[in-house]
Amino acid sequence: MKIELIHPPHYESIEDRLDAPLGLLYIASTLEKSGHEVRINDLSGIPREKWKINEADLYGITTYVTTIPISKEIARKCKIINQKAKVIVGGAHPTCVPTQMSSLFDIIVQGEGELSFLDIIKDYPNTRRYYKKSLERNLDLYPNPAYHLVDLESYKRTIDDKPSLTMLTSRGCIFKCAFCGLDESHKIVKQRSPKVVAREIRELKETYGITKYNFQDDTFTIDRKRLYKMLDLFKSINIGFRCHGRAGLDKQKDYAKLKEAGCDMLSWGIESGSQKILDLMNKQSTVKDNENVILWAKEEGITTRAFFILGFPGETKETIEETKDFIERTNPDQYFISNFVPYPGTDVWNNLKKYGITKINKDFNNYFQVDKTGYGSINIETNKLSMDEFKELERDFRTWISKRKRRGKILDYEKKLEK
Repeated sequence: MKIELIHPPHYESIEDRLDAPLGLLYIASTLEKSGHEVRINDLSGIPREKWKINEADLYGITTYVTTIPISKEIARKCKIINQKAKVIVGGAHPTCVPTQMSSLFDIIVQGEGELSFLDIIKDYPNTRRYYKKSLERNLDLYPNPAYHLVDLESYKRTIDDKPSLTMLTSRGCIFKCAFCGLDESHKIVKQRSPKVVAREIRELKETYGITKYNFQDDTFTIDRKRLYKMLDLFKSINIGFRCHGRAGLDKQKDYAKLKEAGCDMLSWGIESGSQKILDLMNKQSTVKDNENVILWAKEEGITTRAFFILGFPGETKETIEETKDFIERTNPDQYFISNFVPYPGTDVWNNLKKYGITKINKDFNNYFQVDKTGYGSINIETNKLSMDEFKELERDFRTWISKRKRRGKILDYEKKLEK
C-alpha cells in the first residue's frame, strides 16, 4: 500500500517554511515501525505550479482553519491522480468540527493521528468516515519523529543564527483557556521520560549536528520533578534551547535551573495587561503572576518573550491601555501580538452570547492571527467594541509597539514585520 502524508502551504503566513511538519513526522514514524512505507510531501512554501503529488492509495492531509480551502484543492488533485484513493484529513479544525468537513475528504481523524492511521490501514478499503484514538499517557511507547523523510536544511527556524529543530517532550495542557479550541483529549498531559528525550537529542545532534532546540510543549515546566531530571541530562549534552513557561505555576528557582541547562529564551502566553480580560479568558493567572515570571527570567539572565492577544471579547480602549502599561512596566525583551480569532470548538465560539458577541465573520479564509503586513484579521463585533472601532485601536497599538526596541535575536520572519 502506498501512503503519502501532505502538509499544505499557507501563503498568507509571514514565513511558510519555518518548521518541519512534526505531526506528520510522528505519524510517519509510527507507520514505519509497523512495517508500512510512507512518504511525506511538505508543500509549504512551494508555489502551486510546482506541486508534485505522487500516486498513493492513502493520502493524509493535515490542516487547520485557514488552510481548509487549499487542503480541498490538494484533495481534488489526489483524486485526479488516483480516483480510488482514500483522502484522510486531520488536525485542529477537523478535530473540533468533524461534521463540517467537506466530502472531498473521505476520512476524518480527530485528535492524535498515529493510532487512528493504523486503524484506517487495517480497515482499508472498507474504512469508516470518522476515526479517533488517543495515545497512551506514556509517550515512550511511540517512536521518535521520522526526520529522515524531510529535508531538514530547507526549514528556516534558527536560534542564534544556527539551525534548530522543534521538539515535543509532552503533549496536552491542563488549563482551559476560552480561546483554545483543542478537544478534551488534549486536556490530559502525556509525557516522554527525561532519558528518552535526552536520547533523542543526542541522536539528532550526532546525525544532523543540531545543537539548538525549540521545545513546543504547551507548558514545558508543567511537572517540576520531571523538568529538573530532564534539565540535569541536558547539561551533559551541551545544547541551547527555548521553551514555554506558565505564569502562576512557575517559580524563580525553575528559571535558574533552566538557565543552567542552556535555556536562552522563555515565552509565556501573557495575553493581556488587564485582569478583567485575563479572567474573561479563564487564564487562571493574574497580572502580578505575569509580572513575576518576566522579572524572574530577567534576573536569571534569560531573554523574555511575551505573547499578547488583542481584541478578546470584552476588550475596550481602557483594557488595551492596561496592556500598554503592563508592557511599559515589565519591558519584555520580545513580544508577539496577535488578534483574537474565534476558532471553532473554543468556548467563545460555542457561547457567543455569553461573551457579548453581536456579530461574527465565519469566513475561515479570514481567520489568520497575523498576516504578512503584520496585522491580524478582525472577525467579531461585541457590545463593547465594533469592528471599525477595534481596527482603529489595533492600528494605534501596533504603531505604538513598533517604536519599541526588541532585545535579543529575533527570527528572520519577524524582521519582515518590522520593515
